[in-house]
Amino acid sequence: MARRSDATLHFDALALEGGLLPPEWLGKVAALEVPAQAPADYGIKKGLQLRDEITRYWRIAEALWGEFAAARAQQGHDAVAVTRTFVRQLLVDAFGFEDLEEGGAREAGGRRFPIDYEALGGRVPVVVGSADATLDESAPRHGDGHRRRSAWGALQEYLNAADDALWGIASNGLRLRLGRDNASLTRPAWLEADLERIFTEERFADFSVLWLVLHASRFGRPGKPVTDCPLEAWRAAAVEQGSRAREALRTGVEAALLELGQGFLSANPALRELLASGDLTPQEYFNELLRLVYRMIFLLTVEERDILHPPDTPPEARALYAEGYGMRRLRERSLRRAQYDRHTDLWASLGPVFSALGRPEGESALGLPG
Repeated sequence: MARRSDATLHFDALALEGGLLPPEWLGKVAALEVPAQAPADYGIKKGLQLRDEITRYWRIAEALWGEFAAARAQQGHDAVAVTRTFVRQLLVDAFGFEDLEEGGAREAGGRRFPIDYEALGGRVPVVVGSADATLDESAPRHGDGHRRRSAWGALQEYLNAADDALWGIASNGLRLRLGRDNASLTRPAWLEADLERIFTEERFADFSVLWLVLHASRFGRPGKPVTDCPLEAWRAAAVEQGSRAREALRTGVEAALLELGQGFLSANPALRELLASGDLTPQEYFNELLRLVYRMIFLLTVEERDILHPPDTPPEARALYAEGYGMRRLRERSLRRAQYDRHTDLWASLGPVFSALGRPEGESALGLPG
């Protein structure tokens, strides 16, 4: 996953699915720009720096990963036992879950759920799978005695059914997912960390973000309402921010439709004639304008997140696109009224972009995929 701010930060070992948190929010977490991120909020003692503590826990986590890898390499190892040991040590020693306890069979909503570990008085359930299976592969040990579940499926169903747990963790040692009560089982929502990539590729930046999001302090305190925690506050703030952004987007779309609609009519006598004769209805014209505006929004979004071009795109192709065809240059010029004119070359430059993105082969000169 990637986000763009003043500097581009890449968290390739982290992935967000669904609406758990917006990608931009992780960038703010990494920059310590969201509430409840003072050292004291993470339980850091006075005189110590948060970044220094993250580095210390990174070294601890690296050592635990080395032990896990060595245990998995042994002949005849018990994959489930080895994974449970690693996940427990990682959460306790690196992420601050000092009160992590053995779980057991839990009842919720009339169903049975095998929970491997619990923290903070049961408000953080942890389901551990086997390193020999993915988090989405079903296994009898995660089932209820009548049907099988996957490690992730067991956690999600439990969070949906339990009243005393809102956020939880599932891991098979190689990957770790943070999940939340989610009414829509058809549209999963989680933050997933590829632990194998983080440790084998020494991705300290990815670990730092994961630590800031997953630390035990993010889940609240025992005895408090499950909604009283930084994770839930962050989610609520992100939802509110998204609502404001959507309202601003609605206003911007309306303005764009008017500006573009008037502009095309002013510059195209043939278009005016089509509307006057009825060969082009106002509704058809509106639909085309709306399609154009949303194409522009799409391009602005993928450019901002730096996900339009494949990772192996040559620098010269990226530069050619950015300087002569990209939406960002139009946005920057639109802010400077001194550069307004009645020429149509800027509009014409979007044609090759739309055309390239609609072709299976794309356009290699601009680094655009199909």
